[in-house]
Amino acid sequence: MSLVEDRVFILAKKILPGAAHRDLSRDQDLALDLNADSLSLVSLIYAIEEEFHVGTAEMGQLVTESRTLGDLVDAVERLRNG
Repeated sequence: MSLVEDRVFILAKKILPGAAHRDLSRDQDLALDLNADSLSLVSLIYAIEEEFHVGTAEMGQLVTESRTLGDLVDAVERLRNG
């Protein structure tokens, strides 16, 4: 597990309603498996922004491109490296 993945999973466990008491994996669907609604996704995105110092303009990309936890991790890694 990468450092980014580990930190995103920790944030997901704190914020997403269906993630707190689960073992998380990259293939879990944010909405279907982890019960993420629009409010919890926005909260998660802002937490990621603070954690990784990613600009607000790039955050919309995270929301629109991420269906699974793995998608979210990949998007954060691209934004940090790119």
